[in-house]
Amino acid sequence: MCNLLTNFAIDSFEPIAKWLALGCALAVLVAGVLVFFLKKDYFKKYAKLSLYSLFVFLLVLGITCLVMEICKKYSTAYADENGIDPSVIAKYLLIPITCLLITMLASAIAIALTQKKSKLDNVQKNVKTAITVCGIICVLALVFVGVMLGVYFETVKEWYPTLNQAVLYTSSAIVIAVVIALAIIFDKSEKPFDTRCIATAGICVAMSFGLSYVKLWDMPQGGSVTLVSLLPIMIFSNIYGTKKGVFVCFLYGVLQSIQDPWIIHPAQFILDYPIAFASVGVAGMFAEFKAFKNLPQVSFMLGGVVAGCLRFICHVLSGVFAFATGDTNPWIFSLAYNSYVFIDIALVIAVGMLVFSSKPLLKELKK
Repeated sequence: MCNLLTNFAIDSFEPIAKWLALGCALAVLVAGVLVFFLKKDYFKKYAKLSLYSLFVFLLVLGITCLVMEICKKYSTAYADENGIDPSVIAKYLLIPITCLLITMLASAIAIALTQKKSKLDNVQKNVKTAITVCGIICVLALVFVGVMLGVYFETVKEWYPTLNQAVLYTSSAIVIAVVIALAIIFDKSEKPFDTRCIATAGICVAMSFGLSYVKLWDMPQGGSVTLVSLLPIMIFSNIYGTKKGVFVCFLYGVLQSIQDPWIIHPAQFILDYPIAFASVGVAGMFAEFKAFKNLPQVSFMLGGVVAGCLRFICHVLSGVFAFATGDTNPWIFSLAYNSYVFIDIALVIAVGMLVFSSKPLLKELKK
């Protein structure tokens, strides 16, 4: 009974949170327009105050919703409804993925602190060492998650008889290689991976995560169209470059897997969460192109299109080779079902182009 009441409270809170966020966003937008036209000298201060207030609001919203979501998704009632032991879900999904997230966050902080504390003549050497050590630790943590997910897959594999493991692993490896290659080739940012970068990344991830709970509509088998939830992390990629953008978006993808755990297989987990969202990090690939120096909104739009297509490909491959059921052609169904990604990214691009068209706001963001 207690679990049912908890789930009812959570389900009731989500629409309230959505309309509250939409109302606040509209109020801030209207007030911003009025300030811009009536008191233009105060617009800079207003924009700065609005960004800080928005961050605090979304941080509180994200933490509250995440706690509620964990209570619901890992509750006895939810597990009984889906025929799964709740201890199995917590042991093989929640705990390993949380450990991976904490490991990656700690590694990022360690690298930033190494850069800050090292002497000038040893900075590059020490940072490379820190990146190598932290990279090895993160890879081991990712392997640990893969092993746990593999064990979990053994408990649910009879539900997915058409799952093609070989193609799933191959597809995920190819997409990973493509995303990493794009991140390296198109990264031209000279901004250091310092404590300011870490702080900015934390702010952007928190804002994106909070906005991800403001869902315009939910898809029946996972996924949703949100209130431009990817905008903050895509702006981060544009400002700090694609390598840092892919890393931060990878973290965001891991966080998303805790929020909405449609997970059955290690390769499917990689395609639908870390890599699908890491691909959003290439949104800044055109930011440093000279041709778009005076057209940042165009570079944002082009990067957003590429990012959206990569994310779409990840979800389509997962849908075809992991979740295909019934008599429907899996390619047709997966292509149609995951087309919601383009609606989601179109909203982000539209709002992002407005942001990058405003010189005062863009200047404040780059600070």
